[in-house]
Amino acid sequence: MLVKYRDSFQKIAMGLLSFIPDLKDIDRINKELDWYASSDDRNLYLQKNEAGDFIGLVGVEKQDQYLMIHHLAFIPQQQTEGNEQDIFNSLTNYYPDLQMMGTLETSPALARWEKRKFDQHGE
Repeated sequence: MLVKYRDSFQKIAMGLLSFIPDLKDIDRINKELDWYASSDDRNLYLQKNEAGDFIGLVGVEKQDQYLMIHHLAFIPQQQTEGNEQDIFNSLTNYYPDLQMMGTLETSPALARWEKRKFDQHGE
């Protein structure tokens, strides 16, 4: 389940973002959080598991017909293809009219999701 970021989740989001190799520095992480907060077209979502624990995060930006996936992070033991699939499936429900696109970092996970979707449904 995806939960939209709010200020009370700041420390959780910072911890999850720190698992991204380019975001090890706290100042860099704070700049990313500020970047998402500076536009209504950008959002962070945190992923909860069945037990209600936060296990992942996705950062997105609406661009015309596209939803750009900027960040995708999980706590190490939850970095699974199934959790990636759950996030992308939820995003398609939240943004049904937008096609998802990834950055160099997020494209491999998005490609795995698209392949699985095609293999299962022929879509």
